Amino acid sequence: MNISIAIADTDRDYVSRLSEVLQQYDELTIHIYTNGQKLQQAIDDSRFDVVLFDPDISDTRLAFSSKVKLPVCLYSDEAHNAGLYADLTQVIKYQRVSNIYKEVVKEYAEVAGYSADFDMSQSTFMLAVYSPVGGCGKTTVALALASAIAAKGTSVLFLNIEQLSSSFCVNPQKEAGIVSLVELAEMDLNGGSMGKKEKGGDPKEKEQVNYGLKVKGLWKPGMDGMYYIEGFDRLADYDATTAEDMSTLLSKIKRSGVCSVIIIDMGSGLDAIGKAVLAEADRIAVIERAGELPAMKMKLFAQQGIVNEHKNKMVRIYNFVESNSRYGSDLDVPLLGSIHNYGNAQLASVIHSIGKNGEIAVDQIMKR
Repeated sequence: MNISIAIADTDRDYVSRLSEVLQQYDELTIHIYTNGQKLQQAIDDSRFDVVLFDPDISDTRLAFSSKVKLPVCLYSDEAHNAGLYADLTQVIKYQRVSNIYKEVVKEYAEVAGYSADFDMSQSTFMLAVYSPVGGCGKTTVALALASAIAAKGTSVLFLNIEQLSSSFCVNPQKEAGIVSLVELAEMDLNGGSMGKKEKGGDPKEKEQVNYGLKVKGLWKPGMDGMYYIEGFDRLADYDATTAEDMSTLLSKIKRSGVCSVIIIDMGSGLDAIGKAVLAEADRIAVIERAGELPAMKMKLFAQQGIVNEHKNKMVRIYNFVESNSRYGSDLDVPLLGSIHNYGNAQLASVIHSIGKNGEIAVDQIMKR
């Protein structure tokens, strides 16, 4: 996808700095204006996806034609004419350019409409990490997998869909990123409006957002080169999410080609949302822990119908392995990892040690 963006400001130094950084993003085509009259003429004669402008570029309000999908006012306290654009999207002018980029693409993703411009050359692999056993180190293993895959130069997006996210220890929680994606999925299912889901209608009209752009606007650089989007931090947001929402957003992210691998850290329950994740996943890594109670949990899990449904996608990883560890063998799927007990070591150190010691057969897990 190519986004045509006009940047307009009378401050030539500011425009130069802003455009220099934005030009590093491949999907952007930059046009620069330092005169209000010339900008207005360009708006009238050309087609821009985004116009990013200082309100003082003109003493009168600019007239944006229908050819401009998203006008964005660069807000600052010293601007005299900001009040003329109170109805438009506003972005703080003096901040990191990377933040301006993220805010703009998040807003643009919601007005861009459906785009079939998917990167089909990049086939996204989705790996779900699950265990019916609480306290088995599932999040640690999920992060270790993401770290190891990213270390190979592969683009990795880490998603935590637990009721309450636990990965913020290494990937800080700054905003409820997944909630924004869920809201987009609901909008898609509603045909572009929030509220009760409607059935029927023209499917093309229901494709309202560009998930690839939205993800790039939401994701943040995490540990070891992975990207991540923050998980749920309120039970109410999780409870408001449906299986249909989750299935929609995961399938749309996969189709967007925004990354090569998605790692999903699941909760230990298996509600409708969890089942939707298992259905979308290309591989399911089931984490086991030694002990009488974990063994009983795994035995009961192995008897469930959903295991037979997805068994061909499942692999096992043993965690907290010690010399006398005894694991159940009821789940008859390949064993592709044995992680020894690192005790009370810090989480980041454990994650790095798992990768360094090669305790997970990452390449085999990633085989289709």
